[in-house]
Amino acid sequence: MSAGQRYDRFEIPGLQRRPDWWQVRPEEVTTAVEAAAKGEVRRIATTPGGFPVWAVAYGPPQARPGTATWGIGSNSRTMASYRTSENDPQVVMLLCGVHGAETESVAGAVNMLSLLETGRDLKGNPRPHLLDLMSRYRVVILPCVNMDGRAVSPDHLRGADLDQFRRASQGYWTDGTEIGYPACKEYAPLPLERVGHPGGYPNADGYNIQHDCCPGDLRTPEARGVLKLVADEQADLVLNLHSHTIGGQVLGDSLLAYPLHVHRVHVYKQRVFDALEAKGLRPAPVYPIEQRGGINLNTACVMASGGLTVTFEQSAAAEWSFDEVLEIHYTVIETFLEWGLKEPFSPRQIVARGQTE
Repeated sequence: MSAGQRYDRFEIPGLQRRPDWWQVRPEEVTTAVEAAAKGEVRRIATTPGGFPVWAVAYGPPQARPGTATWGIGSNSRTMASYRTSENDPQVVMLLCGVHGAETESVAGAVNMLSLLETGRDLKGNPRPHLLDLMSRYRVVILPCVNMDGRAVSPDHLRGADLDQFRRASQGYWTDGTEIGYPACKEYAPLPLERVGHPGGYPNADGYNIQHDCCPGDLRTPEARGVLKLVADEQADLVLNLHSHTIGGQVLGDSLLAYPLHVHRVHVYKQRVFDALEAKGLRPAPVYPIEQRGGINLNTACVMASGGLTVTFEQSAAAEWSFDEVLEIHYTVIETFLEWGLKEPFSPRQIVARGQTE
């Protein structure tokens, strides 16, 4: 355990053995980042448990700062006060491992770092189409935002039953009962003196980073680092990559969202469903546009840059193999990047006016 870590890793006997290319432990993430020579490596935060939170950027240099933040610039008559050049390539940011027990995006991110650095992922596959798409953007990868939660979580949850899944993700109290949902979201922080194991949702201080989003009252260094990076990078698209127990699925936009973003997120629900269905990857159904998420880190990301922010839930259940999980990860990113070349993720003049198109 690290110096600030209070709990051992949650162990589930009898899970499938992970493949060698499934690199998700904090030290494995750091090794992959430190091996990066082509990407710009930045440490954006240090977790309460003492782990680094990494960002690795590929593509053109970071945009020059404007004369205003997005919040101020969105009230002006020109977006140039925030976005200094509309001719710059769009900025795509991948937030992985915000909930530490959800390893699918972390494994995907580490494989993407290998792909961008060597031309092949850790399975030895080249993925030329994905590399070509990424070359048309500035891509910023955060391979694991919640390193504390990752440190106390299993390497994956494939083959875990629902009770084990909840305990590994959301923890259990000292009397052995599950914390569960919605209790896991009733505390900021979790009262750790009452917790037998916190699961991988929170960081070492007991905070759920996904819901650390209140202006003027941010509680975690991880959220502060993410939001500063989103603002500095002038992110056009933030993909917040999570996992759940059913098929892959884009979730609806948050309750506080620009009309254009609500519309675009709903359109991407269908686009991603179609792409996964075409490959036989068994996505979850598309929910109606009225299906919206609560106030969370996505909301704050939009406030930081005006960019489109989308949550995709990966498949963490045993019905999807490790190979299928990586293919889902690649397919989702390819789908967004293909469409981003056809229409801007965040045409900021339209976003600021509150239009739907």
